[in-house]
Amino acid sequence: MEKQYDSRIYVEQMALMLGLSLPPDSQMGVIDAFEQLRAVAQPVLNFPLPDDLEVAPIFEP
Repeated sequence: MEKQYDSRIYVEQMALMLGLSLPPDSQMGVIDAFEQLRAVAQPVLNFPLPDDLEVAPIFEP
């Protein structure tokens, strides 16, 4: 079973873990920013990688 990501829960939990005081009037802006980040990252996360992929030991541009 795949867990569903919820930006609101993530922001609340991370604020608690990091000891951040996130004012209620700022919370929606932070949640919206995480939703936008998720939308941008989703195509990269969905890109299929082969199981036998090996990491290059040295980066050579």
